[in-house]
Amino acid sequence: MRYLGQAKYENGVILLPESLRLAEGTTYAVLEIEGDLWLSPQSSDPQRLEEVARLARQVIEEHRETLEKLAK
Repeated sequence: MRYLGQAKYENGVILLPESLRLAEGTTYAVLEIEGDLWLSPQSSDPQRLEEVARLARQVIEEHRETLEKLAK
């Protein structure tokens, strides 16, 4: 996992960090997992999104203390 910076919600728009390079017009799924928001490339495969959510929950459980320090 890599930390890419902070996103900021401002005037109805989410501003992503400059370190994050996204292809123009790409659609992302937004997942809420244990109160944390995650972006994942949009997939038409619901099993893929569930797998992403499962792995994200696992990362949160294993690294909760680290994530809380990064959020400060």
